[in-house]
Amino acid sequence: MNDHSPVPAGWYRDPLGLPQLRWWNGLSWTNRIEEHRPEIQLATPEPIDSRLVGAR
Repeated sequence: MNDHSPVPAGWYRDPLGLPQLRWWNGLSWTNRIEEHRPEIQLATPEPIDSRLVGAR
């Protein structure tokens, strides 16, 4: 029985440490590369203090 689960095909960080993504075909690395675009962190608004809502 194999204890290792196969890694699904997809874009992963380049195993050579380059700032790009490389396509893993499920069996081996390919020559297909894409520019690595870090995820954008969106700012989340602060919760409104309920004591201030409607206060005058």
